[in-house]
Amino acid sequence: MSTDHHAPETPEPGSGRSRLKTAVAIRTQAKKWGRRAETWDRHNDAGMAKVAAAAIERCRLREGMDCVDLGCGTGRLALVLAKAGGNVLGVDVSPAMIEKMEARARAEGLTTVRGVATPIERLSLPPESVDLVTTNYALHHLVDDDKAKVVAAAYEWLRPGGQLVIADMMFGRGATTRDREIIASKVRSMAKRGLPGYWRILKNVGRFMLRLHERPISTDAWVRLYEGAGFSDVAVSVVVAEAAVVSGVKPGPAAR
Repeated sequence: MSTDHHAPETPEPGSGRSRLKTAVAIRTQAKKWGRRAETWDRHNDAGMAKVAAAAIERCRLREGMDCVDLGCGTGRLALVLAKAGGNVLGVDVSPAMIEKMEARARAEGLTTVRGVATPIERLSLPPESVDLVTTNYALHHLVDDDKAKVVAAAYEWLRPGGQLVIADMMFGRGATTRDREIIASKVRSMAKRGLPGYWRILKNVGRFMLRLHERPISTDAWVRLYEGAGFSDVAVSVVVAEAAVVSGVKPGPAAR
């Protein structure tokens, strides 16, 4: 298994304000996930596992396909893709996460997994070089402009017939009935914990409503990004209250 902990980075187009928001988001996530690498596997809950399983089910897997897992963490999706016969590039902002993923791959005898430590926003891959781009619970950390750029970039990276599968937290800030139901459910759940729960409610106002650290968007917004980039066969399935899987295919005959 080859290891490359550095990748070429794309330039950061856009306004100075946009570049600053991206840079701040990258620094925040690099610190956060660097600290959590050692404990992450123990703190994943059943809901997240269910969402990851739904993402894998949506992937059209075949032997020898080239896959990219964005925000791979310690390899929850990447290792499954490798076991299904894929050649997998795991991408994560945290070198510690990449090291954990590669250690897990070695322990399981998987030789088709390699990792690169770079922000998703700055990843550069050759056009039409992969068959599958997937990600699980990672893109809600990106600012909205960067979500759109990643979807457009994935379209360019994919070969005709290739697939983009995004599993993530997907809801807006209260504009729809579904948004309001999700937010109300979260508030009720945290309030049951007493004072610690009320503290979490206050923290989540900053995290979700003010979009300081976590920036989920609705399934409808994701569909618009897919369709705007040129994807066809765009499909959505809600997995748990706050999370869903969206997939789309780059038009053209799939590689065999």
